[in-house]
Amino acid sequence: MNSNTRHVVSGLLAAIVLLGFLLPMLLYTNLKSMKIYLTTIKLIHGVDNVINETTHFLNSFDSSANLLKSHHQHSIIQDVTRAPIKKAEMPVTVMDTLNNSQIGVSKSKERPLKCDGCFSKIFKFEINNADICKTENANVKLLILITSSPQNSLARTAIRETWLKHAKMNKEKIRYIFLLGESPETEEIKKENSITKDIVLGNFKDSYSNLTLKTIMGFQWTVTHCNNTKFVMKTDDDMYVNIPGLFQVIKKNDHVLQTAVGGYCFKIGQPHRDRKSKWYASLRSYPQKTYPGFCSGTGYVTSLNVVTQIVKISKHVPFFHLEDVYISLCIQQLGLRLYPLEGFMEQHNSDPCLYKDEKLITAHKVPLRWMRHIWQTPCLKGDQKTRLINISSNSLAQRFFETKIKSQ
Repeated sequence: MNSNTRHVVSGLLAAIVLLGFLLPMLLYTNLKSMKIYLTTIKLIHGVDNVINETTHFLNSFDSSANLLKSHHQHSIIQDVTRAPIKKAEMPVTVMDTLNNSQIGVSKSKERPLKCDGCFSKIFKFEINNADICKTENANVKLLILITSSPQNSLARTAIRETWLKHAKMNKEKIRYIFLLGESPETEEIKKENSITKDIVLGNFKDSYSNLTLKTIMGFQWTVTHCNNTKFVMKTDDDMYVNIPGLFQVIKKNDHVLQTAVGGYCFKIGQPHRDRKSKWYASLRSYPQKTYPGFCSGTGYVTSLNVVTQIVKISKHVPFFHLEDVYISLCIQQLGLRLYPLEGFMEQHNSDPCLYKDEKLITAHKVPLRWMRHIWQTPCLKGDQKTRLINISSNSLAQRFFETKIKSQ
């Protein structure tokens, strides 16, 4: 054995001994440091072939370690996505279920226009006044569903004491309920309802993004507990509704409303993509470029027939947080139509008697003090317009209207 062979064998044995000590350290030692050690061996012993093979082995081990680490992280992500799915199987709100299910869906997953039973939410009522529509002699002509926020007790009181007076405490041909969700004020709401008996409270969080839940809950309640009504109106607790004018509109459009939703309607709408917008809709939640039209959720009217059909089809229309758009998506699936009606969402006016004119049906964001003023002001019909009496000019009404009412 010549000297060169002995040198190679000695280097190989030295490398084997070093690897015997160093391999157990691979789990705890930085791999880059290991490569430095091997480079040192290369300089000392000059065994190029041995070092090349060993470096190749370490690189392979490095890749395997990274792959194992990546797999471990992926397993953690899978665990996170599985947990909400189990939660969604529990009796939680539809909004919770929607949010949870999105966690486990890839970012490319977009909201479809229809589905197979994906929105099969049967609401439970924490507060229920199931007997509101019971009557001995005649059917109910109109049921008014009023979406309300828990903290708006003053608004509910003002409405009861003004334009809802036409309902005569739910004893006449008009019946009404306030629709609410769960909140920290639930106990106070229960006390309020113990006196008024006109609230329905569902088992979901009360929030603006859950207005769709609130409206569908109201429709379900209607089909179950008020299926003797002929027409249904949906409105909000910041609205003034001219009930006599509304009845005139219903009478004129009786046949149309059997297959349509009527109100302040748009033939087409465009989603708001600005995250700062109150009506923001992400591309994932609504990938289409336009809405199929909609009637403003501030106030629309339809028939029991349409409400019943919406309840049935809503199970197969994926949840969308903008309530008026969601209702229009249901209407689209049903092949029904949106029908513009005059008088809905009219502009504010300084003459309180114009709010009692048949040409005005709904007005938005009416201050509570002004709402009471409208109701208490005596008016006289004549020459196809209402005139204010007992008030010398409109200046007083103008001051009422322009004042910012802090009580709201």
